[in-house]
Amino acid sequence: MVVRLSLVTSALAVAVLVAPVQAAESVGQTASSAAKKTGHAVAETGREVGHASAEAGRAVGHATAEAGREVGHATAEAGRQVGHATAEAGRKTGQAVKKETKKAKPVSSAN
Repeated sequence: MVVRLSLVTSALAVAVLVAPVQAAESVGQTASSAAKKTGHAVAETGREVGHASAEAGRAVGHATAEAGREVGHATAEAGRQVGHATAEAGRKTGQAVKKETKKAKPVSSAN
């Protein structure tokens, strides 16, 4: 009977030791799985934020470029208008000077 009791005790001891090891593996696997899922979720969120930031940056860049083009075109048009007005004023001034010069009588030399 002592031998049988010893076998039963040994089997019970092995069962008690194996159960926590299996439970520990299960807890470890669960923790690993949870960490993996959390890491993937964080990575996906990071990608989404990165893509949204890139899209916003592109939109701002395009809007800035369009505004710059509009300012540049407006500046060029204003420059053309000023240049044409200056040229016209110069022509009128030149014509007026010619007209006045023709009206003037030559000064005779007094000898």
